[in-house]
Amino acid sequence: MKVFACKRQGSYSGGLILVAASTKEEAFYVFAHDKRFDWMIDSRTPEGSWVDVDAKNAIVTSDYYPLEKWHEVECLTAQVSEPQVIIEDGHSE
Repeated sequence: MKVFACKRQGSYSGGLILVAASTKEEAFYVFAHDKRFDWMIDSRTPEGSWVDVDAKNAIVTSDYYPLEKWHEVECLTAQVSEPQVIIEDGHSE
């Protein structure tokens, strides 16, 4: 499986996340639905109301790991059968 990465965003932040997935959108989805990281996710309706990340009309974003900053690490592959977070090691002050 492909490996996708994203550097932690924000002032005085560092670190990154690696996710095994088929696409960067799938990698973000896996990250966004991992309960260990739900505090890094914002999910809202198109009108701006907070909603569960699994809601049909949810717009899911992350200030820490925004979708547009994800990229494939072409020299890595993961020998796993399911998409999954490999590691998240970030820090923000």
